Order: sequence, then C-alpha cells, then structure tokens
Amino acid sequence: MMRKIVVFFLIVIANLGCEKKSSQLTTKEKIEDFEFLYKELKESYPYFHINKRLNNIDWLSNKNLYLDNVLKTKNDKEFLNAINEILDDLNNDHTDIYPTLIYDYFLKAYQRGFKKYGLYKAYVEELEKTNTIKTNYWSLIDKELKKIEVSNKNLKETEKEVNLIVDEKKEDSIAIIKIRSFSYDLIEQDSEKLQIFFQNKLNDYSSLIIDIQGNKGGDTSYWSDNIISYLIKDTLKYTVNYGYKTSERIKRFKPDYFKKNGSYKDLGLEKIPQELKSQEYLIYSTKHKINPKSNQRYQGKVFLLVDKEVYSSAEALAHFFKTTKIGMVIGERTNGDGVGTDPLLLTLPNSGLVVRFTGEMGLNPDGSANEETKTIPDILISAKSPEERLNNLLSEIRNN
Repeated sequence: MMRKIVVFFLIVIANLGCEKKSSQLTTKEKIEDFEFLYKELKESYPYFHINKRLNNIDWLSNKNLYLDNVLKTKNDKEFLNAINEILDDLNNDHTDIYPTLIYDYFLKAYQRGFKKYGLYKAYVEELEKTNTIKTNYWSLIDKELKKIEVSNKNLKETEKEVNLIVDEKKEDSIAIIKIRSFSYDLIEQDSEKLQIFFQNKLNDYSSLIIDIQGNKGGDTSYWSDNIISYLIKDTLKYTVNYGYKTSERIKRFKPDYFKKNGSYKDLGLEKIPQELKSQEYLIYSTKHKINPKSNQRYQGKVFLLVDKEVYSSAEALAHFFKTTKIGMVIGERTNGDGVGTDPLLLTLPNSGLVVRFTGEMGLNPDGSANEETKTIPDILISAKSPEERLNNLLSEIRNN
C-alpha cells in the first residue's frame, strides 16, 4: 500500500512539472502571436509614417528584427519584454498592453458602456477572448519586469492627492480650476463641485483659467458635460475629422466610419499628411455638439493652460479650444493623440495578451495630424515648472 502511495505522489509531481513547463509559450505559439500582432497593426494602425518622420523608425520594415527578438526569448518573461519593446518602438502612448494589466477595469467599463448605451459590443467580445487567469499571469510578470515597488508612504501620499482644485483669487477677479485627470471614475465625485462653482460663483470673475498641465486624459465627457456646458448658453456644434484604414478590425470596432466618409478634397484640409491622400485611407467627418447647462454665456476670458504632458482626452480639450475659439490655449506644445475615440483592442491568440492601439488619425482644423503636430498654444509660455507657468500666466492677466 505504501509503495502505491509513493508511486502516486511521484506521478503527481511529474505531472505538475509537465504542467509548469507546458504553461510557458512554445516557440511556435510566440511566432504565431507576433505574426498576428504584426498583420493586424499593418492593416489598421495609422501612424507608421508619422513615427518614421518624427522618430526615424520604419516599424514595418523592422519585422525580421522584431521576429528575431521574439525567437531569442527563452521564457514568457522574456517574450513579454520583447512584445513591450516592439510596441514601444511605435512611440504612441495609446499602444501598449495596458488592458492586460488592469483587465477587470477595462472589461467592467466596456460592459457598463454596452449595457447603458448599447455601444462597445466589439470591445467586450474582444476582451472575452481571454480571461483573468491569463491576464493576472501576465500582469505579475509585467510587475516583475518593471520592479514596481510602492511603499506605504508613497501610497498614502497618492491617496491624499486631490484631482480637482478650485482656487478663487478674488482680489484679481481670477478663478483657477486645476484638474489632474479626466478619468471616467472621477467624473461623479468632481461633477458636483464643478456644478456649484459654475452655477454660483463663475460670474463673479472676469477671467477663468482651466489648468490641465500634466493631465494625461481619461473621458471627454468629463470636460464636455461638466465644464464647457456651463460656459455656453446655446448648443455648441463643432466638426472632428479622422483618417482611417479600411481594415476588417476597424469595420468591426468603428462601423459608423463606413456609413459616411469622403475625400480630403471635399473638406478643405490643407495640411493633411501625404499618406492620407492614398487609397489606403478614408476620411470620416463627424459633427459633435455640447448642450448648455446655463441660460447665459460666460462673458469673461477663458484660458486653457497646457504643457507637454497633456494627452488623450485632455489633448481633445485643447483641440476643442482651437476648433471652437471658445478661449485661448496658453503654455507649451501638447503631447497629442487626443482627437479620436477609444483605441482598438487586439487579443493575441495563444498568450491571451490584450493589446490596445489607436485606430484613427485625428486631424487638427487645418488637416495636420494631431499626433504629429500636437496642439500649438495661441500664446507660448516657457517655464521650469507647472507652478511657474501658471504664475507667469497670472502675471500676464494682471498686467493686461
């Protein structure tokens, strides 16, 4: 009997060893995942030419180099590192494995959007191609690669950081709204504070500064519903233009693009990138509108203070200011890629890694690519810090 038990445990241990070994991706599986990633990006990603112009990286021509790096990987950790480096070569902050690292956050957000608005079905379906077991596995490896260490002290300091600060300088008749993030999960907690200020105090001030320095974005509804809607008395309409490729993935994620599209020639976009003039791309022009929550337009001056960190939906606010002329953009050139919608999702078939990437090329009012030229302020203010830049703007307002 004892011998049978020993033999049983030896078999179990042997099987566990095989399972551990088999959990690592095979060379064939790694190649398949890379080839799938390369193919999908080649067909849908819009910024290859811009990356070449700005960073001198011809990503598509580097295929053999990237494949060789994948083949050299000895385990899953090295494979993940190789994929991260391959994506980093695109130099786009919306292109990464972020949905893998906080999988539940993305899944719940898109499930909520689908349930509430009937949107994001393709996003939910793509995320459901993997699961929490796989994504937790890769998340742990990613943390090990980056050696993330968060001390209790730093965690407490982060928890104390307030996202929204309203500073009223009554002696100068200047109000300052500082917003660190437009994250959708901060909208509810910040909306009441913004409503109280705009409805009860805004008109006491002749100048309003919206300081979004360092803001890397989140949800455009944060600023459209809770800031701009209080500055206008009539519905404000504005046009947004995108260039996009005609891939099957874009058709699945952005079906509206194919219902109404046209040529760049019809839109008078003078500075449109050369690649958008090819048959590989179409142009989608859409109208957006913001409804007022006020019965009178704010009569004071509005300044949007930006810096080189402003990105994504924060960049979208800078683009909105330049498009509508609702106020002046002040500071330094932004970081771009704010004219667009949610990045596309791509689940690699073997590893279950979820990659996100920009699916359209957002265009500035003159037709230039927002990712390439960013937003250039109406007035440039150089400074060594965000605080110095704000103080310089305050001085300008007081002296004029």
